[in-house]
Amino acid sequence: MRRDPSWVKSRIAARILLHRRRGRLCARDRRLAVRLLRDPGVTDRLIDQAFACICAEKHLPVTEYHALLRATVATAA
Repeated sequence: MRRDPSWVKSRIAARILLHRRRGRLCARDRRLAVRLLRDPGVTDRLIDQAFACICAEKHLPVTEYHALLRATVATAA
């Protein structure tokens, strides 16, 4: 099965945001985040869907998913 490049990039962006929330952000993550920020295919909507997908795969509670979204939105504002 072939995945859409924008979806893959959005999942990477979501994982970088998870790393940041857990305090494990490295220089490589920062460089990649800048590249993904400039990519027009990586939208907020796709990143939100990627968050939901990752949280479901890792069996994270819904409260952590919502806390992550609130933290991300607050940082962007």
